Formats: sequence, C-alpha cells, structure tokens
Amino acid sequence: MKKYLLAALTVVMLGAAPFAAQAAEQDVAKITCKDFLADKQNISMMVMWIDGYMSGKSGNTSISDQWMEKLGTHLGTYCAKNPAKTIMDAIEAVPE
Repeated sequence: MKKYLLAALTVVMLGAAPFAAQAAEQDVAKITCKDFLADKQNISMMVMWIDGYMSGKSGNTSISDQWMEKLGTHLGTYCAKNPAKTIMDAIEAVPE
C-alpha cells in the first residue's frame, strides 16, 4: 500500500508541475498550519518540499515510504492541534 501511496504522490506532483510554474512565490515560513491543511490541492507538493527541506538540513539523501507516512501523519496531527502555528513550527516539532 505504501508503494501505491508514493506512486500516487509522484503522479500528483508531476501533474501539478505545470500549475506550480504559474503559482505566485510564497514564503513557506509564513504559511500557517490552518492554511496548510486547507490547501488540499497543494498539500502533497508541500509535504515533498518539507521532506526536501529537512533532508537538506540533515544531509539525509534517503527517502522511504515509512518516513513519508510518518511525516505526513505528524504534519496533519500537529497542524490540526495547532492551526495558528506555522508550518515551520510543525517541521521543528517532527520527532526523530
């Protein structure tokens, strides 16, 4: 099932690529959890961006189904409980 999730996420990302080029620039540090959860169209792209951001900070170049599931679950849970916090706050609170 996790492989299907990753495959679906990849398809969504590739399908969104033409639209992303048209999107306005956005400062991720200013995105609230409420806004993150409300933007259903771009949530998959944001989770992938967050994974890349975290990987860049840690130097980890691996990706796994388990990690993506853990990250998505954390972001959803944290943001549901803390809608006024920023997505950067949610990133800092990811358990290791």
